[in-house]
Amino acid sequence: MSQPADLLPLEHHDRTEFQLERLILFSDAVFAIAITLLIIEIKVPELHHANDREALAALLRLTPKFVGFFIGFGVIAVYWTAHHRVFRFLRRYDGRLIWLNILFLMTIVLMPFTSAYYTEYTVGVNVPYVLYCLSVIATALAQVVLQRYIRNPAHGLIDPRDARHPDLDIVRPLVAPLAFVFGILLTLVAPWWVSRVAPVFIWPLMTLYGRRYRRLVREYAAAQHPHEPQPVAA
Repeated sequence: MSQPADLLPLEHHDRTEFQLERLILFSDAVFAIAITLLIIEIKVPELHHANDREALAALLRLTPKFVGFFIGFGVIAVYWTAHHRVFRFLRRYDGRLIWLNILFLMTIVLMPFTSAYYTEYTVGVNVPYVLYCLSVIATALAQVVLQRYIRNPAHGLIDPRDARHPDLDIVRPLVAPLAFVFGILLTLVAPWWVSRVAPVFIWPLMTLYGRRYRRLVREYAAAQHPHEPQPVAA
């Protein structure tokens, strides 16, 4: 027995705007949980003798963990802002976008573990640090794949005029991970403690990228208003 015709079509139940909001809210929740797990990994130290000297010594022993926390917090925050920046262009979605986004979020969820692993074993050990660097690089590559899919006009997910917007530049997600690639290379040729300073290069790299971004902004603005007269220099 066939179903009534009015029960088959689901297009009028799709509610694209609502479904996009669900996708973004789910992503935000994953980011929030991952960034919270970073601090949960730092346990309050047990004091065998409750005095200020031992309390201070116990805190100092946690220094590597707090350094890892701030680095991990900063990295996840960078990827949340990137996700926010890219997803604001979406006008519709499809199944592949959902799964690419889930793949990207999976790499985010891995970061609290890899961060805790490398801050637990810091002195003279490189494998945990290399694993953390690789997890950050994996996140960057997942973002590139996701972003390339979103900006491709053939998929119809954004306004075609936005495909060349500077905020969708696929070079940008690869800038910060260069510091972690550099960190991995340093483990091969330098003492273990030298490689740990590699994340500080994120900010200089992003500053250098700023030149490219400003150029893309000018090109995008010119493409949007091709007939506007250029100002004449005095």
